Amino acid sequence: MEFTKEPSFSLLSSKDFVPEKYVRDLSQNFVGGSELQTLHKKIQTLSEETSSNLKKNVYKNYVQFIDTAKEISHLESEMYQLSHLLSEQKSLLTALSTTSILEDLVPMNIDHENKVNEKDLEEDNKQKLAAILEKVEGCKELLEVPGRTFLYEGDLLEIDPTENTALKTVHVYLFTDGFMITNRNSNSRSLMKYIYEIMYDLSSLAVVNVRDLGNVKHAFKLLIFPDTRVFQCSSNGNKKDWLDQFDQAKKTRLTQEQQKRESIVDKSPSRSVSVDSPSYNPFDEYEDDIGLVHPEWFMEVPEELDVCIAQRHFEDALTLLQRAKEFIIQYVAANEQSDHVMIDIQRKVEQRQNQLTEVLMKELEVNPDKSLQGGLRAARRAVRLLNQLGRSKQSCDLYLKLCSSMLETQCRRVRKEGSTATYIRHLSSVVFTNLCHMSEEFLSAFPDSPSCASAYVVWASAELSLFSTHFIQQVFLPAITLSIITECVVLARIQCERLYNYGVDLCYQLDGALRSSLTKSFRETRDKLIDSIGLQADEDTWIPVNLHTKIALGRCLQEYAQMNLDLDSYVTGEELLYLKYFKSLCTYWIYKIKNSPS
Repeated sequence: MEFTKEPSFSLLSSKDFVPEKYVRDLSQNFVGGSELQTLHKKIQTLSEETSSNLKKNVYKNYVQFIDTAKEISHLESEMYQLSHLLSEQKSLLTALSTTSILEDLVPMNIDHENKVNEKDLEEDNKQKLAAILEKVEGCKELLEVPGRTFLYEGDLLEIDPTENTALKTVHVYLFTDGFMITNRNSNSRSLMKYIYEIMYDLSSLAVVNVRDLGNVKHAFKLLIFPDTRVFQCSSNGNKKDWLDQFDQAKKTRLTQEQQKRESIVDKSPSRSVSVDSPSYNPFDEYEDDIGLVHPEWFMEVPEELDVCIAQRHFEDALTLLQRAKEFIIQYVAANEQSDHVMIDIQRKVEQRQNQLTEVLMKELEVNPDKSLQGGLRAARRAVRLLNQLGRSKQSCDLYLKLCSSMLETQCRRVRKEGSTATYIRHLSSVVFTNLCHMSEEFLSAFPDSPSCASAYVVWASAELSLFSTHFIQQVFLPAITLSIITECVVLARIQCERLYNYGVDLCYQLDGALRSSLTKSFRETRDKLIDSIGLQADEDTWIPVNLHTKIALGRCLQEYAQMNLDLDSYVTGEELLYLKYFKSLCTYWIYKIKNSPS
């Protein structure tokens, strides 16, 4: 390989490129660290460009994959129609070949026995479901889904998927259409042994075997978008039973869905229309005994919602949800009862709505790993969508928790440097500036919601209480003078008055929180001044004061007269103020001030 000083993508990506030889050639041909650093920067630039191109290709191919999946879905439906026509022809030929002149008396008896067995199994399944209702609290809708069959149950230990630590023991139930998780009831007085937690649709989860690693043994993983849950079985045999039951449930569900599709096709006019007929179209909407068959877009709503949520197109998902709900309402109003297809899709739409709500609520959750650089603007989208989904209370609670976390982070950045007044000026400015900004954002996010407004007032009051507590701890100290305390209180109150513009008045609460501390500071300052005056009165020699002029003497007497002190009797001569006997008067006033009630 020929050595070159300028690295290129073709050189680094060639098949015969050897990193050790390349570095060895660099060390032999370059002199000094500056040239090596320059070459290192160029290689780093190539690495970043390559990484950026790979990301772009991944996103581009992901969109193409989604489009390809849709095309495959359409092709699958076409192949299903062809397969059904072939199976129909095969069944007709079989029926013709087995036709008997005895009018099929024996098969009729066999069909009768099969119907009796099916009724017994159905009755047994109802009894099992009723027994589950007696043990699990909060699952009254268990019997409302037609065709639901109980398969398996047992205790499992839930494992944290990231840290591989035990979380809790759960009791789970497997049905042909879902997987139900329950927790043990801690209330000993209750007759119910378990409490319902969640029910996962079997079509929306995937079961993955987990290899034994460390303390985690006999475990399997459930992939439920957007979460992952890991469960540990008691033994390897128990794990094999669970995996087999999941496989059986999947097969049973596929069989039921195929039977539903065949029943719909059997009722359609396409049975009497030839495939070669030019008027035949397997994708046209048709009528059956119940009414109009649902449009294609409605049948694909659950899959489209999964795609929108996975790609974080939350607005499109919400629009599709609203459209599907409107269609369901119109269908129910036009028909006295809903068919099984409508019930199944309605249940899936509700599950997707819950998934969308959980994803949006996680956007507002506060955790140590989440960055708060976007601020409240990054939360506008999630709050707006949650309000449209009718979850304004939950979004308001999460929004206020996010505001508290951001306010705490901003206050931590204020360092106590310099004087106390400087620190309080910066801290109060940060606190009340953020409160004003949060008030503005809150009013725009929840414009017409009295309950949310009251929740915000309670939150603002709690935040002000935290600020007042910290303010008292920093300002009202023995070493802080009354002048500094006054300056800090004025600074905090001026900042608090900024909330007037948003309709929030918290000055009264601030005054009430500081009143006791201020009163205590006033009394302590008064006592210190009195002690200082008394000490100076005891140490003073109290000699006559010569004011030199009558004008100065008159001004002095006038100033003391304004303080209700008459010193005319202490004037000796024309210009002397003899204060020797004034000492007893000062002592009297000090005693009177100390013993005053206020």
